[in-house]
Amino acid sequence: MSSLERFGGDRELRVGNAERASLTEILRSAVDQGYIDLEEYEKRVDILMAAKTVGETEIVLSDLPAYQRVLQAQADANVPDKLHTPEWIKWLWAGVSIPIGIVTGVWAFVYFLTDSTQYFWPVWAVIPLTVVASVLTVAERTIIRPSEERKRRERLRRKRNQG
Repeated sequence: MSSLERFGGDRELRVGNAERASLTEILRSAVDQGYIDLEEYEKRVDILMAAKTVGETEIVLSDLPAYQRVLQAQADANVPDKLHTPEWIKWLWAGVSIPIGIVTGVWAFVYFLTDSTQYFWPVWAVIPLTVVASVLTVAERTIIRPSEERKRRERLRRKRNQG
């Protein structure tokens, strides 16, 4: 992983004073932690201040653990914490609610029109549709989603180990 992801992958994108100042702070913390000495710090700051593009700043910082931690934090911030409900589940419930609403509406219309007690016959449409949609939703939550979450964690682990 590199800082190029933060800038859309463009090594030729220009950096400004604000970016240079924050990157200089990373160099300063590297001196404080003993990763580089003052002489090397001064050389790197000179190169950093003269840098005009992202690619030029990367050369100065790429071997520092603090810079790698910043990159990792940015990568972790871009990864969603959890998986959201898939679109097909939302469409499933929307599709199930339409016939249930229609048959219940017809039953209610007839019930109020005839002004008598009616057998609730929509139950024969409501129960099977609800059971099927519920089973599919439970399967997604207990089988599909955990599998996707394991795959996502594995990808993250591989990405961290590579970088």
